[in-house]
Amino acid sequence: MASTQQQTAQPAPASEWRLDGTRLVRRLRGVELVVKASEKFNDGNAALETPLSCEQLKRRHQAAWWRTRRALPVVGVVYPTLDQAAFELHQTAEDAKRWAAQTCPVAENTTITDVYLALARHATDALTSMTLVVDPVRGPRGCVSNISHTLMSLDVFTIMQEFMHQLAHPDTELGIDGIFSPETASNTISRLPQSLSHAYSLRHQPTPQELQEALAMQERSQERWARSSIGIPLQKDCQHRPSRIHNQSVTFEPSEAKAAFAFLKQSGVSLTAAFFACMTSGIAHAFPETNSSAELDGAHLVFSANGRRFLPLAASNGQGPVTMPIIPGSMWIDAKDVNLRPASPQGLLRLARVVEQAQNQDLTSPHLIGVLDQAAPVLAKALEDVHNLPDGPPLPAVGRPTLTSQGLFADLQKRVPGAGARDATEMDGPDPIRMVDFNTGGRNTDPNVCFALNSFRDELRFNLLFDEKFFDLHDVLHMGCTVSRLFRRLVGLEVVAARL
Repeated sequence: MASTQQQTAQPAPASEWRLDGTRLVRRLRGVELVVKASEKFNDGNAALETPLSCEQLKRRHQAAWWRTRRALPVVGVVYPTLDQAAFELHQTAEDAKRWAAQTCPVAENTTITDVYLALARHATDALTSMTLVVDPVRGPRGCVSNISHTLMSLDVFTIMQEFMHQLAHPDTELGIDGIFSPETASNTISRLPQSLSHAYSLRHQPTPQELQEALAMQERSQERWARSSIGIPLQKDCQHRPSRIHNQSVTFEPSEAKAAFAFLKQSGVSLTAAFFACMTSGIAHAFPETNSSAELDGAHLVFSANGRRFLPLAASNGQGPVTMPIIPGSMWIDAKDVNLRPASPQGLLRLARVVEQAQNQDLTSPHLIGVLDQAAPVLAKALEDVHNLPDGPPLPAVGRPTLTSQGLFADLQKRVPGAGARDATEMDGPDPIRMVDFNTGGRNTDPNVCFALNSFRDELRFNLLFDEKFFDLHDVLHMGCTVSRLFRRLVGLEVVAARL
C-alpha cells in the first residue's frame, strides 16, 4: 500500500527551531539522539599554502571563523542536554568576540596531526572549534576542526573550505568589530539544520502496515548481532586498557584510483561493494585464528546508509539542510553462499557481487526513518545507561566489519549561500590560500575498526578509525595492508606495499 504523500500529510511547522529568549532551540530526533548518546565527534584537518604571514593569519582567523558561522550556522550549535540543540544569537560584537575567542584558538610550535590527535583522544563536551596551526615544528600550516557528530555527517570539508575562503579576505584583519552584523531569528532559522525525521514527516504519513513492514526490516537487522561473524578480535584485557584514538590512512595515487574506478565500472560493481569484499577477506586472512572456524555463520557487514536515497537533503522552501542524514544499515553474507576468504581476483569479484545484492535488501522503505524516530529515545537512554555502568558496556567477541563511504571531497564550484553581508564588506579581492591536503577522522570509541572511504583531488583513500583500548595498533596496520593488497589485486593494480 502506498503511503499518503505530502498533500494529505498533517500540517507541519516551517521549522523545528523556535525562539526561546535569545536562543533558537529544537529537540534532537532519530539518529541524532543515538549519536549524541554515543559521544561522537567529527574531525577534519587541512594543510594550507599561502603567501600570507603567520601574523596576518592570526589577525584574521577569528573574524574569518565568525563569518563561517554566518554562512554555516551549524558551527554555532551547542547541546545543553542529551535531547536538545541550541543556537545563541549574537546580538552584539562582544557576543561574537567571546564566542570566537572560545572556539577559534591558535596553536604554535606543534603540527596539524598532533593538534588533531589531541582533540580526538579526549572526551569533551566543548563547543565546535577551529584551531589555526601556525609556525609548526614540522610540516605545513593549516587548520583543524572538531565538531559534534550529532548534527554533522560529511560536511566538515565544507566548513573547512568556507573558513579558508573567509581567511583569504583582507577585510577580516579589521576583526569582528569591523565586520559584525547582528544575528536574528529570521536570517538564521532557515539555514540551521533540520532533522532527517522532520524532513520525512513533511513528506510521508505512513500507514500502520508500512511502519510494521519497516519495523520488521529493522528487527532482521538487529538479529544479525546474535550470529557468529567474521570480525576483528578485541584485546583480551580491553576492559582495563586506556583509550587511545587512532586515525591511519591508506592512499591510492590518482592514476591508480582512475584505473580502479574504470575496472569497477566495467565489472558493474560499486566501490563500496568491492571494498567490503576486500575487507571481509582481509580480516579473515589477517586474523586466521579467530576467523577460520567452521562454526562461523557468515559475515555481518555494518555501514551507514544516506537518507538522500529517500528524501532531498538540501535547504529549500524555508527548511534548513539535513546535515545528519545517516540511516544505520547492515547486511548478512552467509558462509554457505559464497567463499568469504577469497584471495584471487575472480573470487573477490564474486564476493563483491554478492555484497552488492545484499546491501540494499533492508533499505527499501523510507519508513525506516519513522521507525528509528520512534525507537531513538529509548535507544539513546539505553546507551547512556550502559556507558555509565562501573565496568562499561558489555563487549562483543569481535569487531564487525564496518565501512562508511564519505564520498568525494572536491573544491566547491559555488560558494555557500546566505552569508549575509559578506560581499558588501570585502575591501579587495581574496588573497591566495590553497588547501593542499585534507584528512577526515573522528572519535570512534566503539569496539570496531571503522573503515572510511573517501577521495580528495583524485586520490582514493581509506582511513582506519579505532581505539587502541580495543585493538592492537600493529594488528590493525597489518590488516589495513592486507585489505589494500587484496583491493589492488581485485582491480588489477600492481600489488605494492600500502602507503600508510
